[in-house]
Amino acid sequence: MAKKPPVTYAAVELHEAPSATPQRPAATPEPAAAAQRRGRPPVPQTLKEASAPVMLYLHPTGLKALKRYALDQNTKVHSLLLEAVEAWFRSHGLREPVRVQTRTSEERAGNAKQASEEKQA
Repeated sequence: MAKKPPVTYAAVELHEAPSATPQRPAATPEPAAAAQRRGRPPVPQTLKEASAPVMLYLHPTGLKALKRYALDQNTKVHSLLLEAVEAWFRSHGLREPVRVQTRTSEERAGNAKQASEEKQA
């Protein structure tokens, strides 16, 4: 049985469809340069935008023990791993940040600070 020839789009021409009403550009997030000009550092909105992912392979029983410990401590495995990386950074004299700051984490920190100030007053 003969194979079909591959599909080619070489002869296809694309044209913009005429629109009756002019389209407005969608609102875009504030660029980093504009944020810095306003006196505040640019902070990405989500953790995914701000962070660099890392893959870690653990022995299954080690992961199970880590999950059990996190559950006993009422925390997340992710938080325990970040604490371990931060401790390693300190012990090796590295000063770069490990935890990513996002708008939501800064807002939570600001709300906690405000609540403690109100409590003291």
